[in-house]
Amino acid sequence: MSAADLFVSVVAPLHDDADIVTSFVEETMAMLTAHYQQAELLLIDDGSSDDTTAIVEGLLGQFDGLRIIRLSRHFGTEVAIAAGLDSAIGDFVAVMMPETDPPALVPQMVEQSRRGAGVVFGIRRDRRGESWLLRAGAGFFYGACNRLFKLGIPRNSTHFRVLSRQAVNAVIRIRDRNRYLRSLSAYVGYASQSVIYDLLKRRPRPRSKSVIEGIKLALGILVTNSLQPIYLAVGLGLLVVLANALFLAYVVAIYLFKRHVAEGWTTQSFMLGAMFGALALLCTVVAAYLARLLGENQDRPLYFQFEEQAGRSGAGAERVNIVENPVDR
Repeated sequence: MSAADLFVSVVAPLHDDADIVTSFVEETMAMLTAHYQQAELLLIDDGSSDDTTAIVEGLLGQFDGLRIIRLSRHFGTEVAIAAGLDSAIGDFVAVMMPETDPPALVPQMVEQSRRGAGVVFGIRRDRRGESWLLRAGAGFFYGACNRLFKLGIPRNSTHFRVLSRQAVNAVIRIRDRNRYLRSLSAYVGYASQSVIYDLLKRRPRPRSKSVIEGIKLALGILVTNSLQPIYLAVGLGLLVVLANALFLAYVVAIYLFKRHVAEGWTTQSFMLGAMFGALALLCTVVAAYLARLLGENQDRPLYFQFEEQAGRSGAGAERVNIVENPVDR
């Protein structure tokens, strides 16, 4: 199968992007039309409160293969991407962030995936524009991910990536409530390659995460994708228990060998030390497991779809997104 015969889907989450969505759609559709006979651009409106939806609806009649799915409220970038992957029908699926990712790189990444890389992911060349605190936190996060927790998330990797149909089918089978595409792409185990690129600046003042948002994201990725934090908590709890055991031994030694001990000091110190050590270990382990079990076992869908609209001709009307081996077809 030649590159022109491939069906390529582009998934892009939107949230209050009225100021940039037109330029993004025009550039992306021009790229798809120039390189592929069959393609679609699937926009996921993640509960926008501005004119994003109205602008996209105005563009539907201008482009073949343009679709929009509106979620019923703001669920977050990761869930919006999940909704797009569920609906994408391409042999290869690109995930793009409209504000920063360049459409011109998609054909190169598709070709790399076509040659055997199940996942081709983007790596930002630098972190210019971020505060020193975010840059330092990112360095610590990636170091912890790869050295301590073995998650395999490349340093400065982004959401920008191309997945083969096999990789997409594997990712969408993972229904974790706390989804992180960068970690899921590594988890499914397909061969991967990277592309270093410069982020676009579609806005004069780019949006950026706050330090608090960065910390929440980092903790979510670590806790959701690795049991190592639990093991570390257990280890720290054991150290606390050991320290308390030494303290209790000290209390007993004082009682046995010191002639004058304040009345009640031995009993009170012994009881407090033992209770503190036991509670530290118990609370740490139980709380971690309860949080994980409650998060994964809630019987609720990842998202609720409000509606779907298509352009002049619905992309891939006779296709379904269950292709297992598009390259050999």
